[in-house]
Amino acid sequence: MNDYVTEAEALSDLYDCFEEDADFEPYSDREKRAYLAEKSKFSTYAKGKFAIVQSTQYNRHLIKRLFLVDRNKTKSFWWSHDASYAMLFNDKATAEKVASRYKYNNAHVIEIK
Repeated sequence: MNDYVTEAEALSDLYDCFEEDADFEPYSDREKRAYLAEKSKFSTYAKGKFAIVQSTQYNRHLIKRLFLVDRNKTKSFWWSHDASYAMLFNDKATAEKVASRYKYNNAHVIEIK
């Protein structure tokens, strides 16, 4: 009479086929680098402004630097490789004052050109 399948059994059968290709990587490192490089570009409105960056600890050959996130845009994380989330400053003195609060991972100010 027990012809029904529980959700756990159905999911285990579904994931069994993925375990065979556990080392399958859909994107190459070159494609990942190109995507991250494109995401780390600023739009034209940001020229002449300043941003706070830090070096990354995780996967350094893919992500070179992280931008301090503007908390008005998202509250999910503090640092991001995506330039669209970056906190932008109009003057360098203000940016340096904020950057002085962060003492790890070489946090410093860059000018967007």
